Amino acid sequence: MNITTLLSFFLLFFSLYSIGERLVRFIRKEQGQSTFKLIATIFIWGGISYVAFFKLGSENNLNTFIFIGFVVVFFILFRLLSILEKNERLLTEIIRKDALKDLK
Repeated sequence: MNITTLLSFFLLFFSLYSIGERLVRFIRKEQGQSTFKLIATIFIWGGISYVAFFKLGSENNLNTFIFIGFVVVFFILFRLLSILEKNERLLTEIIRKDALKDLK
């Protein structure tokens, strides 16, 4: 088993984890989850898992590492967007409570 096969399994597992996590959040109807986010997540991570499973263009190890770099960047961007949206919701709640406290 070479490193390319190991990395392909890792990418496949990682993309399935990301899709599953977004699907669970959507089913629980957590705040900030939308159909667009679910479809975008399935499209992006599904494409990544397709490329990882069928090993398109990964004969060269350098291509594989570049691809993994893109996957890591996408994952970090998704996480940062989730954190940013959560912080915006919390800030809105705090401001609303503070504004209502001043009215009393």
